[in-house]
Amino acid sequence: MKLKFEFVINEIADQKVAVAVGEGLTQFNGFLKMNDTGASIFEKLQNDISEEDLIAAMAKENPDETVDSVSECVKEFVGKLIDAGLVE
Repeated sequence: MKLKFEFVINEIADQKVAVAVGEGLTQFNGFLKMNDTGASIFEKLQNDISEEDLIAAMAKENPDETVDSVSECVKEFVGKLIDAGLVE
């Protein structure tokens, strides 16, 4: 899975935001606010990655969390992106 559009992630007023660029700008009008974990997942989705590899990468970045809690977080966030039509 990966993002349908190219995004740039910036920090504005201590908030991570993703803004579509290039062709995606005409198809996705707006921006997404997210926390640091969401931004990390979002960055990994810029390239094609399986759900299992995404969960493994996030578990490695968050060693104090259980794999189950990381998996739940990843699935919830990716689910919201899929519902918004941003992931293919």
